[in-house]
Formats: sequence, structure tokens, C-alpha cells
Amino acid sequence: MNQIPESKKNHLWRKTIWHTDPEEFPLGPHHSVEVYCCEESNGYAVWYARRLAKDDARNNTGVENGDYLLSYFAKTKRDDAIEKAVLIANSDASIDKVIAALDAMTKNAQKI
Repeated sequence: MNQIPESKKNHLWRKTIWHTDPEEFPLGPHHSVEVYCCEESNGYAVWYARRLAKDDARNNTGVENGDYLLSYFAKTKRDDAIEKAVLIANSDASIDKVIAALDAMTKNAQKI
């Protein structure tokens, strides 16, 4: 059974949009893009976690790696927060288009 890291226990929903293939890079580097919804102390947050390699072709947008707070919801809006995360993460069948859309959202997001 896999242990859930303490920092991930407040995650309500998450989707890894893209990650490096562990078969090709068994010892790293490990890069990924994910969207997740988690419970915060005063409500719910939708996050974009961007971890692309420096030489990744998708880095042409000028967006830096990091965690971006895309949306914040009140304690009574749990389902709305999860829905927003699901819709963002599944907005297109193309992984590159989803990442481009997420990168575009960072203009109005808070980076952590």
C-alpha cells in the first residue's frame, strides 16, 4: 500500500496532466504538470503545479515553474472547487493545449 505524503492528505482531487516517463528516466529528472484541488484553512483552492525541464519546448510562453493558485473558494463551495479543477485539467484532449491554457491562466494567478 502506498503511503500518502502528509502534504498531500488535504488533496480532494488531482490529475497529472503530463510527467516524464520513469522507464526513460528511472533516476530522474522527474518533471510533471498537474492540477489539483485541496482544502485550505479557510476554504478550497485550485492549483497548477508546473515542473517542466528548462529545455522543454513548452517553455516558450515565458511562464516559470512553480505552484500557481488559479482559484480560491469559500468553505461552502467545495463542489465548485472540485468542478473547476476537473474542467481545467480536462479542457482538451491535447496535453500541449491543456498546458498552454494553464500557462495562460498564470497571468491572473498567484505564484507560490
